[in-house]
Amino acid sequence: DMLSQVVFGLAQATADWVLEDWIASAEAAIRKQVGDRRVICALSGGVDSTVAATLVSRAIGDQLQCVFVDHGLMRFRERERVMKLFEQLDLRVTAV
Repeated sequence: DMLSQVVFGLAQATADWVLEDWIASAEAAIRKQVGDRRVICALSGGVDSTVAATLVSRAIGDQLQCVFVDHGLMRFRERERVMKLFEQLDLRVTAV
């Protein structure tokens, strides 16, 4: 309720967008900016970088190469779980 009051009351924002329209618009903008170049994306395994990589991958496909760095401080078998998730999302990821 508090967030709703701030966003829609105080800031007077409107909920007049559709997620699918935003995704299509974002993908088109990514394709335009990238053109025929290749892109590298560093993945942490967290939500933010995974969502960003998935969106970019949907936009440019094989032009994207993701890199996941195992820094040695992850939980037991976390690397395997994260890499399996990336595979399920059809992301091309190299783990180092």
